[in-house]
Amino acid sequence: MRLRRVVEAVPVVAALATALLAAGCTTDGGVRVSPTVGVPAGTATPEVSLTPIDPGPPPVVTVPPPVAGEVARVVVSKQGSGKAFRNVPGVPVAEGRTYTVEVACAAGRATEGSSYAVYDAAPGTWGHGEPLYSRPFACDGAVQRTVHLGLPSGRVQIDVRGLPADAVTAYALIRPE
Repeated sequence: MRLRRVVEAVPVVAALATALLAAGCTTDGGVRVSPTVGVPAGTATPEVSLTPIDPGPPPVVTVPPPVAGEVARVVVSKQGSGKAFRNVPGVPVAEGRTYTVEVACAAGRATEGSSYAVYDAAPGTWGHGEPLYSRPFACDGAVQRTVHLGLPSGRVQIDVRGLPADAVTAYALIRPE
């Protein structure tokens, strides 16, 4: 069985090598390319600085006040060299109603890779099982919303993950539409 896979792979490898050679890719490194426009001798090469640019202060994210019918929220703030997470439960999800998730994050530099997740918050379930819903968001100071989200009736909780080390404020909340 293994020999058959190797034999079947030989034509694929040969075709790939032929395509690379036809495209002008070589491995000898001996090809020299000269500029098509003459450059006078003694022309200085511009200096390049690799000094990081200060992005300035992080954007300001204001956590909105709770609204009637809010289902859950989490607020994250910078605390020393770490972060403090405050989960605030709300009212249970009403059957047949749709909800909006609102999330925002501010950090020294805008980054991708953060996400929020909605979990069942029935007694004994917090921290167990897969999220009911999750979605990535950018930590760039902008408020982002997911609308028309249907959730199972009952209590839920929201959590944020993957915040950058320099995040100063973040929040995620679920409110009725």
